[in-house]
Amino acid sequence: MEFKGNRWRVGAALGAGLLLSACQNPWIEDLPSFDQVLSAGWLEDEAPLPVVPVYCYDTIGAADCYAVPLEGQSNRLRGFEGPPPPMRDDR
Repeated sequence: MEFKGNRWRVGAALGAGLLLSACQNPWIEDLPSFDQVLSAGWLEDEAPLPVVPVYCYDTIGAADCYAVPLEGQSNRLRGFEGPPPPMRDDR
C-alpha cells in the first residue's frame, strides 16, 4: 500500500518537472546581443580612478599605514600603493 503513495509522489514530481521545463524566459528577446554589449563602449567611457598613496609599516601589532612614506623607516616597510618610497641607501 505504501508503494502506491510513493508512485504518486514520483509521478507528481516528474509532471511538475515537465511543466517547468516548458517555460521560457519572457525577456529573452529584449536582451542585447554580445556584439551590442561590446560596441556600447561603456567600459571605456570612464577615466580610471587615481591611486591614493598608502604606505604600510610593520609594528609589534597590526601594520600601521600612512598617506606619505616615513623617513628612515624603509626597513619596516610592509607594502605600498602609489609611487615607490625612497629606500635606505647602505653604503
